[in-house]
Amino acid sequence: MSAERRFDPVHIGWSVGTLGVSLQLNTFAVMVLFFLVTVLKIEPVIAGALITGSKLYDAITDPLMGAISDRTRTRWGRRRPYLMIGGLGCGLSFALLFAIPPMSDPMMLYIYVGAALILLSTFYTIFNVPYLTMPAEMIDDYHERSVMMSYRVFLISVGTLIGVSAAPAMPTWFEEGLGLNEPAAYRLMGAIIGGLMSAAMVASFFGTARARFTDPVRDSMPLGQKIQLMLSNTPFLLYLGLKLAGLFSLAAVLASQLFFVVYIMERSPAVVAIFGLAQFAAQIVTIPMWLQLSKRTSKTYILVLASIATLLISATWFLSGPGEPLWVYGLRGVLLGIAAAGTLLGTQAILPDIMEYDYRRTGLRREGIYAGMASFIEKISSAFAGVVIGGFLSAMAFDKELPPGEQPESALLAILICMAVIPMATLAIKLICLYFFKLDERTLKSTGPVAGSS
Repeated sequence: MSAERRFDPVHIGWSVGTLGVSLQLNTFAVMVLFFLVTVLKIEPVIAGALITGSKLYDAITDPLMGAISDRTRTRWGRRRPYLMIGGLGCGLSFALLFAIPPMSDPMMLYIYVGAALILLSTFYTIFNVPYLTMPAEMIDDYHERSVMMSYRVFLISVGTLIGVSAAPAMPTWFEEGLGLNEPAAYRLMGAIIGGLMSAAMVASFFGTARARFTDPVRDSMPLGQKIQLMLSNTPFLLYLGLKLAGLFSLAAVLASQLFFVVYIMERSPAVVAIFGLAQFAAQIVTIPMWLQLSKRTSKTYILVLASIATLLISATWFLSGPGEPLWVYGLRGVLLGIAAAGTLLGTQAILPDIMEYDYRRTGLRREGIYAGMASFIEKISSAFAGVVIGGFLSAMAFDKELPPGEQPESALLAILICMAVIPMATLAIKLICLYFFKLDERTLKSTGPVAGSS
């Protein structure tokens, strides 16, 4: 049956977990550095280093988690038990991160923050790596994967709306509406977002109860040969490159966004809700357009178009400033939202194709290892973004004690570079990777017979 006529509730049951992932990634990227610097009063370079350390730890554990899930045998399948464990732990540890009180002893504060970040990273890995492997096992059809990923893109958009718009505005709402002090307002925000995160992730455990899964494939291939086979998978290597470039661009923007709104535009953090709402609406409306374009052309083609659009729109941050009307700020959100829908759909749909390509080449079921490597790249991009942005702000004389309007020009320039120049440069690298990426439906189907699916 064609993908256009087929609807499977399990597709949505799996996709709902994406809401929790999107909440974690977006809220973390937008809020954590700002929270550590402006609320806990940690120097930007130290805050960035703490975030980077936790992400590097997280990245190292991703391939290990992939191998563990590949070898797991339970009556619920190889992956699903980790959705429950990781989902519950993610929400709780996220709430604990924003419950850290200001401390007089800087070293104790650094230890507390570092431990909370490590805990969150651990549970996120437990959930996300097995979760990413499941589409390759659930679906064989090239275009049907794109259809299922369109549900995921919708839920990513919802998570982005909450994480980029509502979450940053919540502390201000709670301070003004409930009379809470700043640390208490952030603590309540963390509890709410953490609760939503766990609910969505655990829902994916129940929603995939009827999902198809495969059993581990036993093999005696030496580890060195396995690594050699993976490194010979050219589409996968290019995918890692374009994913690293694209995610570093996104991480830089998200980490800089509140700084940009508060110190460049000289607006309240709550203003980001306008941008987020505009971006969300544009993403939702244009998902079907990108899906149809993907079917008529290719997933690579829509990624190229979306990347070029994002690069050009990023250049317009140079035109922003204290006098910019909010409708212009919102319009930029609309345009970036349209481009983001294409980027998300193309990137999410390519990874299961690469997993199938590997299976067709080798006969091995190694979805977990591939998902672990993809997640590893995600963490590396976030890790370097944290230390680059935090270190750059410190090097350019950003003063955490100075209010908007009093920061030195060098600090304002640093924020602008993080919002515009860094994303433009990394998106150019992404386009180079896409130029050489050649895995389409015809190539996939012509790559050897599938050696007996489970």
